[in-house]
Amino acid sequence: MMHGLLEVFEQLKLVKSGQRQGINLLGAIFPTVKALQAAVTLGTGCSLGPEGPSVDIGKSCANACSEMMENNRERRIALVAAGAAAGIASGFNAAVAGCFFAIETVLRPLKAENSPPFTTAMIILASVISSTVSNVLLGARPAFIVPAYELKSAAELPLYLILGMLCGAVSVVFDRLVAWFSRLFGRIKEKFDFPIIVYPALGGLGAGLIALKYPGILYWGFTNVEEILHTGKSASAPGIWLLTQLAAAKVVATALCKGSGLVGGVYAPSLMIGAAVGAVFGGSAAYLINAAIPGNAAVAQPQAYALVGMAATLASVCSVPLTSVLLLFELTKDYRILLPLMGAVGLAIWVPSVVNQPNDSEPSGFRTPRRGYSSISSEDRNGSSKRADGVDDLELSIIQSDTNNYGTSNEEMLLDDLKVSQAMSKIYLKVLPSATVTEVFTLLHDNQQNCALVVDPEDFLEGIITLGDIQRMGFESHEESFIDGDYPKTDNSSSISSCVTRGFQYRGSERGLLTCFPDTDLTTAKNLMEAKGIKQLPVVKRGVGHRTAGKRKPIALLHYDSIGCCLREEVENWKTIYQRMAC
Repeated sequence: MMHGLLEVFEQLKLVKSGQRQGINLLGAIFPTVKALQAAVTLGTGCSLGPEGPSVDIGKSCANACSEMMENNRERRIALVAAGAAAGIASGFNAAVAGCFFAIETVLRPLKAENSPPFTTAMIILASVISSTVSNVLLGARPAFIVPAYELKSAAELPLYLILGMLCGAVSVVFDRLVAWFSRLFGRIKEKFDFPIIVYPALGGLGAGLIALKYPGILYWGFTNVEEILHTGKSASAPGIWLLTQLAAAKVVATALCKGSGLVGGVYAPSLMIGAAVGAVFGGSAAYLINAAIPGNAAVAQPQAYALVGMAATLASVCSVPLTSVLLLFELTKDYRILLPLMGAVGLAIWVPSVVNQPNDSEPSGFRTPRRGYSSISSEDRNGSSKRADGVDDLELSIIQSDTNNYGTSNEEMLLDDLKVSQAMSKIYLKVLPSATVTEVFTLLHDNQQNCALVVDPEDFLEGIITLGDIQRMGFESHEESFIDGDYPKTDNSSSISSCVTRGFQYRGSERGLLTCFPDTDLTTAKNLMEAKGIKQLPVVKRGVGHRTAGKRKPIALLHYDSIGCCLREEVENWKTIYQRMAC
């Protein structure tokens, strides 16, 4: 039923996406229903965890506050980061790990180099206050009791590296299973078209059937993790063979629940899976090595490997290596764990990155020449500025429905926060007014561009010339030869002065060339380009001095398609953040 409610709220949000007056009541209802979904999922014992929903609720509250205060992008980032830090700090009573969690999941993906100077202070204060409130209301007891860590000798370090690779392999299997179950439920939906509430119920039913054989996969808080961490120290602790079965069953059950659409995170399941894998590995290594080296002093107890396995699996599944290292360090408060921990986490992150890296041998038919975008815009994703005349402009409106779920209400809200400097290309062509048509064609052909800025000998902007301008002036033959990939077949020594665009007519008077500044917001730049029907906008330096009054020095070129690319990357960055926090 609650899945159906969320679907209704999504439709209402799309209908009202353009109405941003007053308080967004749907924005308050959405996280409330999400919290109820998580409570039902975890209360029934499904194989997921509470950390993801708790951070997601904190994120929604931060977004609501940001919208009510009409904050810009930088302040919104700071609020979301503070909420993420508070969620982890209170959940694990680990304030330092909460701070680094915010850095890894919010600040780093958004490349928030322009975030306010108080962002770090907000993150630290949120972690401290959240951890303090949690201690007062819930007590100072940690999420789970950690046994004392021991490292027999430096000779054990290679074993921890092997454990890290094993945990990385487990995370790859887990990710593939989640994707497989998601596709499976998608095919079931296409074929049978059941009500939306049926699919999470099927996931819960599947997890329940697995729990009939392995009840340890159910969500019991961190009780099952504590049992694994004390393997061999209590009568109820499972043995190595049972732990192996339990780890495999937990991977399948968690992937099933996640793929079916049940609300919950994978932080807690990752910790349990990692603890089981580490305990199995440590127990097996101890059996083999201690049998070869009498005395039972060569390898530490399995719980030592279970601790490291927890961090390695968490880092690999959720892509939070620093958070994982600091979380276990805060829980154990033992400096000796750092070296094995860092080595295992590093290799656990490396394995999925190697397995999931794109294949360079794939056809490159859609690849385009790289351009000099700023740090926030990926060169590979933005592509080339050279587009055929028949190709439609980027459909910026299709992104609007996605951004509603990832911290922004619509396209305009994102573009208002983004600046021209984040989408402009610093690699552009410059020509003198005395250049000939043939020279310009050759230059454009060699650099795979469709426009060039016209500057005087002192490098001040005079105008812009495009292939369309030259074609409209009667040089069709050269345009055709350029499109065919050939150099102009005839020599034309005519100057380009007659083709250069130096301004535009407005109410009968001549106006100067349209330009923008690096700190201009992308909404203004986009509206300006659409109003005049232009695809390129020169970016000029602000304030070049009194001796050059009326002259502008170009520093970059803004292409219309790069605005859409920058917007899409910003949306993807927000998606990445909330997907990580939803773990």
